[in-house]
Amino acid sequence: MDIIGVFNLEISGTKIVALYLPQYYETSYNDEWWGKGYTEWVACKAAKPLFRGHCQPRVPLNDWYYDLSLKYNIKKQIDLAKKYGIDGFAIYQYYSCGKKLLDVPTEMIRDNRDLDIPFFLFWANESWKKSWFGQDNTVVWAQEYGGKKEWKRQYEYCRKFFHDSRYMCIDEKPIYAIYNAWNFSRVDEFISYWNELAKADGFPEIYFIKAQGSRDNKSKGNFSAIVTREPNYTFSQEKIVQKIIRIIKTRVIEVINTYFLLPRGKGIVRMRVSYDIIWKQILSRRDMEGAFLGAFVDWDNSPRKSYNATVITGATPEKFGEYMCKLMKKAQELHSPVIVINAWNEWAEGAFLEPDKEYGTAYLEQISKFAERKSVYNGRTE
Repeated sequence: MDIIGVFNLEISGTKIVALYLPQYYETSYNDEWWGKGYTEWVACKAAKPLFRGHCQPRVPLNDWYYDLSLKYNIKKQIDLAKKYGIDGFAIYQYYSCGKKLLDVPTEMIRDNRDLDIPFFLFWANESWKKSWFGQDNTVVWAQEYGGKKEWKRQYEYCRKFFHDSRYMCIDEKPIYAIYNAWNFSRVDEFISYWNELAKADGFPEIYFIKAQGSRDNKSKGNFSAIVTREPNYTFSQEKIVQKIIRIIKTRVIEVINTYFLLPRGKGIVRMRVSYDIIWKQILSRRDMEGAFLGAFVDWDNSPRKSYNATVITGATPEKFGEYMCKLMKKAQELHSPVIVINAWNEWAEGAFLEPDKEYGTAYLEQISKFAERKSVYNGRTE
């Protein structure tokens, strides 16, 4: 396919992209690792309120516990996203030396042109551990990288997406985000090699995005741009004294839980953080010119981690809308092409735009109102 048809972003207009988790369907490996019939919905349904005012379980509107191995469910998601002003999805990709996980929804989008939404791949290059579900650190699926032979194989797989007219590009360069650059010691070699392959494939190069996490240095390196993984990145930007206090507090809570409360079926949530504080830090931070800016809806990973969770408190649709408007203004000042929202459907982390019984479509309505005002911030008429 000719790259002329590739979806190319206008730098003058900041786009709103939501992270998309291609989970929520049964697989043989999830059956093996987490139990027969496991999907994220299992964890969500089992969640319980852990303190007064704690909203759990989070229940999808009309009990829509969808199965993403079915095309019509993905179509419904896409129609909903477009209706409320989401410009595209950043789809998590799980790939390790030819091995793939949770690839059915992503490939279904690739192979069905009527699933019509702009998107790009976000390589979630990390090992899967049982700690992900509040257990020990046993690795159930190891992230491996290999060398140029494996990198070429990975490019050959991804190029089928890159040549799709819906795939998001900047200056004709397909966007490809890497979740854990710090964990990939040869990432600079990988980027250089992929750029060689891309040029031979008809592209100027790849527009690599470095996802900034708690362990990354702040250098852009060979990447085209950076995006902060929110709210996790902001969690990590504490001053030394604050960090020491937090570590001591969480260790004390762990001891109290382990030896006194959990044996009696009770506990204290390991970490509770104010929604307003995190958002104000995001807005006040000095980000790089041209960076992809990170945003988040809410955060509560207690469905996975129970009392070892981090729970953000005080989120409302109105606050989200207010902070997103301010972030768009910041994006325009920095000439940021994309705001990446965590997330479209991270239900087990409390980070979702999809409608639920608590707020209905209120978070999406904020996006819709905000999208209508984008033309003002972008200095043009949409």
